Amino acid sequence: MKKYFRIILWLFILACAQKNIFAQPFTLDERINPQELKLEDYKKDDAKAKGKINTTAITQETDTMYFYVQGISMYSPTYFNIAASDPAADIKINLCKENWKQAHKSGEIKGKGKWEANFKTEGDFGIQVIAGKKPVKYALLVWVGDEVKVDVPSPFKSGTGGGGSSGGWMKKNMVLLIVVLAAFAIIGFLVFKLKKIKK
Repeated sequence: MKKYFRIILWLFILACAQKNIFAQPFTLDERINPQELKLEDYKKDDAKAKGKINTTAITQETDTMYFYVQGISMYSPTYFNIAASDPAADIKINLCKENWKQAHKSGEIKGKGKWEANFKTEGDFGIQVIAGKKPVKYALLVWVGDEVKVDVPSPFKSGTGGGGSSGGWMKKNMVLLIVVLAAFAIIGFLVFKLKKIKK
């Protein structure tokens, strides 16, 4: 019974720590220590420009540097830009999600110039910058727009009653719900197997 209790405890800890677990692309390589690019409020008169932003100037003296951004909603547009001011710059950029070896978007800069990408993602993404020549100076810019509000009437509402704000709660806690459901499935399976063994 202690074995089952440990499994349940481990799943509970996993559920509680879900935000930290998925904070950057996965790696077992201890040499990879990505820096977080923290987003700050960006308020403009133009409603389309409102959101969160990070601008960071970097002087890279190693072959590869890693960065990550977290706290992104699938309903927010995301813009990434890297600009080099060095005419001798030779930079490769990979935008990663699940791990650092598989890039979802890639680009490069030769000399003075920039590379940019627009996309949508949920939670976080990683930025891998590989320098062909060192040291190299560049600036990173990440902008995440405000969530796009899509007001779709629910077919399940009737009259003036019902319809709480459960949709927002579901969206924020989807990973937690999946972990809890998986935990219940594993517990049910283990109880079933235990009963079979006792018979």
